[in-house]
Amino acid sequence: MSDALFLRETEDLYLPTPLAGGPWNPQHLHGGPPTGLLAHVLEAGVDTDALRLARLTVDLLRPVPHAPLQVVVETVRAGRRVRILSGSLLADGVEVCRASALFLERRELEVPDYGRFPAEQLPPLDGLPVSTLAELAGFAGKREGLQGLHTTAEACLIDGARGRGQGRVWMRLPVPVVAGEPASPTVQAATLADFGNGVAQLRVAEDTGAINTDVTLYLHRIPIGEWLGLDARSRMEPNGTGLVETTLYDEAGPVGRVTQAILAMPVYKPGG
Repeated sequence: MSDALFLRETEDLYLPTPLAGGPWNPQHLHGGPPTGLLAHVLEAGVDTDALRLARLTVDLLRPVPHAPLQVVVETVRAGRRVRILSGSLLADGVEVCRASALFLERRELEVPDYGRFPAEQLPPLDGLPVSTLAELAGFAGKREGLQGLHTTAEACLIDGARGRGQGRVWMRLPVPVVAGEPASPTVQAATLADFGNGVAQLRVAEDTGAINTDVTLYLHRIPIGEWLGLDARSRMEPNGTGLVETTLYDEAGPVGRVTQAILAMPVYKPGG
């Protein structure tokens, strides 16, 4: 078995491995691996260290199949201080995901205290047991025997994550996104960003949960270290739509935010 989420078949063709799967259907991927793959390819499309990824938006247009995926990248704006790239994932010629990535110039300067991000931190990892989000969600690491990112990414629960629309966890991606190609801290953050809806899954009724249709990641600095903290909260309107907002942390403090639009959906029931 591969120790990566994708194998590169050709310059622009990638093959998902079982580690990229999702918990609901053996034919479909988890939302994190396509998001991470797009981040990986778009970041590689920037040919200078003077720019960093500041915002990534991925629209999950339809379920992403366990099938060869073609990546198409286009430069929308090739500025020196601001650069915008777009990317698409195609399965058998059909677009399944679409991304827009904003890269901003790195510039060292002094920021007064009133303009800085808060110095708050999540409770430390020390002493927290390591499991997976699948185990934290209560299906023993697998749903009907399925494996994927939900059984691969490591998670340490701080609190919440019990279907009440709130959760705080530390997470780590123990494998690269693409085999043989190290994943940068920003790509790892992009891959884990989709878990905000899982950590803060909102069960508004016993038989009704929520799925997310997109992921927007903002990073105001590059994460440090292997572990990424997620403080996620979900809310929903009586019209069946809502929003997940997640603050991301490393061991030094906040690094960015994730937003996800959510839609009420029936909860999966084995044999149902």
